[in-house]
Amino acid sequence: KKLKNHMAELKRYLVKYIRDGAKKAYEKGSECFICGSEESLDFHHFHSLAELTNKWVKVKKLNIQTSEDALIWRDVFIEEHQKELYEDAVTLCHTHHLRLHSIYGKNPSLATASKQARWVGKQREKHELA
Repeated sequence: KKLKNHMAELKRYLVKYIRDGAKKAYEKGSECFICGSEESLDFHHFHSLAELTNKWVKVKKLNIQTSEDALIWRDVFIEEHQKELYEDAVTLCHTHHLRLHSIYGKNPSLATASKQARWVGKQREKHELA
């Protein structure tokens, strides 16, 4: 049981490295895609980075032990996941970001990515009609 918890910590550790490495290339908008607010903006990935990373580590059967390992694998992950990291993402105000997570959860299932994108689009349409 202790080993399993240790592995989970390492996966979260890798997620932190991935976020740090990927965020320099994020193209965060200057306003919320839904309401146009320019205040308290967040960058939302439709594919949860934690879920995406955990799946990738499992599929590749990786055993990441050191920060050096994490840095090496981070670059491989970023290269292999350009679409999920940079294209399948949206800038939202904090309020709409929280609302999205209240519906899809803190770490939404990867299977909900297209549903999240549709939800964001529908919210934008509702806001434009209001």
